[in-house]
Amino acid sequence: METLSSIRLTRVPNLAGQTPTEAAAALRAAGLELGVIREVGASTRPTVREQSTLALTVAPVGTRVNLLVG
Repeated sequence: METLSSIRLTRVPNLAGQTPTEAAAALRAAGLELGVIREVGASTRPTVREQSTLALTVAPVGTRVNLLVG
């Protein structure tokens, strides 16, 4: 049984302005997982506009972070 004190936490990186590839690497480095990427608009170089877990907060290791890119 996992207790609250045994849950490992990590700081969520600020992904704004990063490409999906850069964001995925930053999430992996923080111990987080890339979730769903939703693309809006047409862009030759889509970058992250929003992320589902707020930047610079703490989240359990392994949390999936969804991205809105455009």
